[in-house]
Amino acid sequence: MRKLIESTHVSLGGEIGSPQNWAFPYLDDDHMHYATELLESADALLLGRRTYEGLSAAYPAMASTPFVDRINAIPKFVASTTLKEAAWNATIIPGDVVEFVSDLKRRPGGHLVKYGNGPLDEPLMANNLIDEFHLLLTPVAVGVGQHLFEEIKDAPHLTLADVRRFASGVLLLIYTPKVAEAAA
Repeated sequence: MRKLIESTHVSLGGEIGSPQNWAFPYLDDDHMHYATELLESADALLLGRRTYEGLSAAYPAMASTPFVDRINAIPKFVASTTLKEAAWNATIIPGDVVEFVSDLKRRPGGHLVKYGNGPLDEPLMANNLIDEFHLLLTPVAVGVGQHLFEEIKDAPHLTLADVRRFASGVLLLIYTPKVAEAAA
């Protein structure tokens, strides 16, 4: 079974909703190596509507790089009850998102990568579908805005699986759900 890995930029204040406003000064070579490695390990992206809208507006217009080319080409699955159509090599998930993602995880292939944290996390976490959380803790003090896990009603416990320090001061914190750990 393949993994679903969520990767999210987080300020020191826990803000995640506008990394385009504060994360760019920290996107160094270490970050690009990590981001490229993660994207290369995946064969599809899982996105919530807000993340899809932001990324699909930005990436097609970016200059060609291996990362940009890969993110533009990789298939994307979008969880949305309001979008009627999608572009950017994306498919809107039909029906129940939990059933759809469960089925995707059972298929052979590379990892599934989910960028961002928001309402989509509630059903995914409630059904133990996220295997790893990659939190890019960025040394900037932002406290106003959307916060990490603010959509989560039940507090799942996580285990710190790895820590990487980037030259920019960003800490990559990799957590796994304790439920997944107990099942292994």
